[in-house]
Amino acid sequence: MQFNRWVVTAAILAVYGSGNSASADESTAETIKALQQQIEQLDQKVRVLERKDELEKETLAEKAKTTPTVSVGTSGLQVRSADSNFVFNLRGYVQADGRFGVGSSAEPYSDTFLLRRVRPIFDGTLYKKIDYRVMLDFASGTTSSGFTSTSSNDGFVQDAYVNARFLPGLQLQVGKMKEPVGLERLQSGANLLFVERAYPTALVPNRDVGVMLQGDLFGQRLSYQVGGFNGVSDGGSTDFETLDDGKNLAARLFTQPFLGSGVEALEGFGIGVAGTYGNLDGPLRGYTSPGQQTNFVYRAGTGANPNVVADGQQWRIVPQGWYYWGPFGLFGEYAVSSQEVRQAGGGATAGATDTLVNKAWQVSASWFLTGEKNSWKAVTPKKPLNFSGDGGWGAVELVARVQGLDIDADAFPVFANPDVSINSAFAWAVGVNWHLNRNLKLSLDYEHTDFDGGDQNPNTAQAEQVLFGRVQFSF
Repeated sequence: MQFNRWVVTAAILAVYGSGNSASADESTAETIKALQQQIEQLDQKVRVLERKDELEKETLAEKAKTTPTVSVGTSGLQVRSADSNFVFNLRGYVQADGRFGVGSSAEPYSDTFLLRRVRPIFDGTLYKKIDYRVMLDFASGTTSSGFTSTSSNDGFVQDAYVNARFLPGLQLQVGKMKEPVGLERLQSGANLLFVERAYPTALVPNRDVGVMLQGDLFGQRLSYQVGGFNGVSDGGSTDFETLDDGKNLAARLFTQPFLGSGVEALEGFGIGVAGTYGNLDGPLRGYTSPGQQTNFVYRAGTGANPNVVADGQQWRIVPQGWYYWGPFGLFGEYAVSSQEVRQAGGGATAGATDTLVNKAWQVSASWFLTGEKNSWKAVTPKKPLNFSGDGGWGAVELVARVQGLDIDADAFPVFANPDVSINSAFAWAVGVNWHLNRNLKLSLDYEHTDFDGGDQNPNTAQAEQVLFGRVQFSF
């Protein structure tokens, strides 16, 4: 700025000095002096403005260090502290379903529209190393009785845990969470291939309260989880255990040996095994068909009637695996569940005990017609539908599945009634998923199930044929 002032002064002198400098009169000198004073005043004002600008920038920089950022997008609402030590996310998903019996199962089947899942999710991070998650469910059929200690599924609070990430290979998770057992059970309800999960999921734990160590090793080529939990019956969840003091051990190892190898045809291969071991006393859950109709129950009654309960050692083992290559995906699992049971009621079989081993399996495949890369996680359409005129039509996924369930023959007739409970089932299903974008998904499935046994149960006296529809909105 000092340089500019002298340049202007020199220019003025040059103009006035182009004539005879010796004859410059007093008026000209005064004019030059006045102009110099004006330049000095302007220079001072500019200096003041520049300083004010510097102070404002410094203030904004200091404020930015403490001001949180708020963003809204396809992944929901996020609030993040300026230093990223604290992160809060609000997201969730809603699934509105329709189930309709077709063919021979149209009459006994209960056609219905329902809200299958309504799940707000609150999660985030504390001090960059402590993650937390709370997921609720307000879907159809969930009542306050879900909080009682004898309930088979505490529905309101699905997840409530914290996870301390000491190292990628060493993390400690505490609270209510999914036990690390079933492959499909571990998949988010928002990412399922089919509207309803398969039979193996019915034989493994759902959610339980406990403590778990987990981590990824060797560049995520090996993952492990091992924890202690209260213990639940097949397919069950709990918030609180009062029926026994025993605890269950749950563990899982899963490897993706070719991850990062650069061989695309092999990188998507993964295989593992999971299981539980412990003790369980108390009520037992039955099993439902793909159409969510009861197809197997243990005998239950009061007084002189039989009443079958879990009474001792419980273990499960679940080999599992997946394969993904380009738009193609395949996964499968085989679940074996063993439980010591007792006929704790009355009648001729009172006091009878046995160990029952039930088994289930599934193989599911998917293919993206629109070329998206398939994976265990949610898909991102190449050309999502955004309603602005410059988007695409989303991703179209074809799906197919076969599955089966086998009940231990020793369950009949003491522990289950063969007239109303099946001893086996086989099902096949096909469907299509239309992922319009990351937030909207439409599903249409058809599933056919053949039952063996349960001839006097209207739900299993003939093959079950069900058409499923779903509109899913996630945010």
